[in-house]
Amino acid sequence: MTGSVTGESRGGSALCSLQFAASALVLLGFFGPWIAHQCAALTVTGYQMSEFAKFFPQVQSGAVPLTRAYFITPLLSGVVSMGLVLRRSSLRPLVRVGGTALAALLILAVLPPHHSILDPAYRPQLIMVGAGVLLTAGTVLTADLTERAHGVVSFLIALAGAVPALWQFVLFRPLIAQLYRAPVMPGWGLIVGLIGFTLLSVTGLRRVCTA
Repeated sequence: MTGSVTGESRGGSALCSLQFAASALVLLGFFGPWIAHQCAALTVTGYQMSEFAKFFPQVQSGAVPLTRAYFITPLLSGVVSMGLVLRRSSLRPLVRVGGTALAALLILAVLPPHHSILDPAYRPQLIMVGAGVLLTAGTVLTADLTERAHGVVSFLIALAGAVPALWQFVLFRPLIAQLYRAPVMPGWGLIVGLIGFTLLSVTGLRRVCTA
């Protein structure tokens, strides 16, 4: 009986470590280049994608149905996932709460510019930032989640972070290629982020299947 409990504990710890690594990869990928180019000035990070898109006439006119705020979903997803991992870790309560608070503050990096914060064009982004902070703070209340529920939540977080941003990238990529007059190659940031989301999905499914 003791051996079984120990095995389950080790398995849960391994999944937490994998989820932590996956969340870190998602965050690293967001701040890394999504558009690769030999010229540094033409390299665009995931963090910059939302602002970069607003300068395109096709986006401004609505000819290309781009929702710029969706580019920040990887950051929100990575931070909320990190909060879940911290809550279930064996760290001291003060360290867990402090780490979660720092993670929530990271979301504020994508707040709309102060002079445009009430601009209707930035309203979706402002709402998503607020929701991301609240969800991250809310992870401190997830201690009673079952292993299966944690797995489902982790899997949904991965989907919610990856799908909208990737969809916007697919829509936006032809416009960038037209501007650069060259094929657009995905940067390492996008690739690393996708690896992180894949691992995050795997950990979620593993929790569901082994619970």
